[in-house]
Amino acid sequence: MTKKASDVNLYEISEKEILNNNKIKVCLVENRIDIYNGIARAMIKKIKENNEKELITSFMLPVGPRGQYNMFVHICNTEKISCKNLITINMDEYLDNNDNFIPENHPLSFRGFMKKNLFDPLDDDLKIKPENIFFPDPKNTSQIEKVINDIGGVDICFGGVGINGHIAFNEPMNEKQITIDEYKKLKTRILDVSKETIIVNSLKYGGHTEIIPKRCITIGMKEIFMSKELKFYLEHDWQSAVLRKAIFKKPTPSFPVTFLKEHENSSITVSKNVLKNYI
Repeated sequence: MTKKASDVNLYEISEKEILNNNKIKVCLVENRIDIYNGIARAMIKKIKENNEKELITSFMLPVGPRGQYNMFVHICNTEKISCKNLITINMDEYLDNNDNFIPENHPLSFRGFMKKNLFDPLDDDLKIKPENIFFPDPKNTSQIEKVINDIGGVDICFGGVGINGHIAFNEPMNEKQITIDEYKKLKTRILDVSKETIIVNSLKYGGHTEIIPKRCITIGMKEIFMSKELKFYLEHDWQSAVLRKAIFKKPTPSFPVTFLKEHENSSITVSKNVLKNYI
């Protein structure tokens, strides 16, 4: 008989139990290239569906995963898929010590990354209109909620997950600091980047934690849950623990990705390396 997740350590939970769990849909792909391709194709599919009906398409977008944007641009430019009716809402951005945006030419700027990898490379006749591009703004934290309300909700929220369970930069909080309901109501805000996030994000920069900004702005859990569909993706070996906790831990502010289970249309797509049981 299969053990209940509560009866075992999280790292003992098998691949079969993960894929057959009844808490949240888990999709398996071969590798991270399949993840990037899957995100790009999901974006294309929704845009084409809505373009045919002359409807606006809206996405909430991350910078992590990242590899999907070059694929998306290539497909759009090759197949001449217009993004003129696309609204993009990025999840977050780093701030400087004065709580202003870091410059777009900073190597860690999400605004700079999106401009270089999504906004600029689209052919001129297909480009997303500048007025349809949104980032959470430290000078106007109420803007994102208003935009989402004005368009009647976001079509799809795409995202990744940090090692501490954060989605966007919704960093963990102790349940002694905030209740579950209060955490779910959090909106766009400025906050400190957690030590765990700084360390993990520094690994691709040789472990130089000093170059990682210590402040950020993020959309909140409330705005994320204003999306009609949540599609999250895990591609790194270290996300094996993230996956198991996301599925089998109860919803808690101490590991924010656990809240995904409470959305009626959410899924987690993983590459095979993430399913691996390390113990």
